[in-house]
Amino acid sequence: MADVAFSCACGTLQGVVRDAAPAKCCHLICYCSDCRAFARHMGQLDALEPGGGSPLVQVLPAQVDITQGADQIACLRLSPKGLNRWYAACCNTPLANTPSTSKIPFAGMWRPLFETHAPFGKVTTFGFTKMARPGGARKDKGLARMLGGILKRTLSAYLNGTARQNPFFDATGAPVSPPHVISAEDRTAAYRE
Repeated sequence: MADVAFSCACGTLQGVVRDAAPAKCCHLICYCSDCRAFARHMGQLDALEPGGGSPLVQVLPAQVDITQGADQIACLRLSPKGLNRWYAACCNTPLANTPSTSKIPFAGMWRPLFETHAPFGKVTTFGFTKMARPGGARKDKGLARMLGGILKRTLSAYLNGTARQNPFFDATGAPVSPPHVISAEDRTAAYRE
């Protein structure tokens, strides 16, 4: 296991994922239109994989430490009931996707943040490939393994008392930055292919 440093594009926000290892994460490419819309809204289309896939690493939030620039954490939603999509306000670098509640210990970290992603192992999951653009994966792979891993990590976090340790939510379970829902105009632009 290794500690893997990360930072936003301008370096104002920095952090580390502790104890990174293939057994403690899911390294995936998500081709869903929501993840692609988030990347487009943040001006990050160039960081996507061929076919418009978002490179993500799912970890427990308790593994994530923000070591500098926590005041730059901001949050948006693409729709009122959508995922919380966290980013660094200083330079619009995506950080992570989480559920809207801290009760589910899950963070899909944006892989381009990391100085290296070797400790996470190879990509094991390709999801929502029916939404991939030309050049993307053509068949879903590893989804059952991904869901099993989420359940296993969630149960482990509740059993060892770390489920509520989360840099994106405070001790009361409130988001550290209130999520704002993007405007209808911005939403239309984000989903434009």
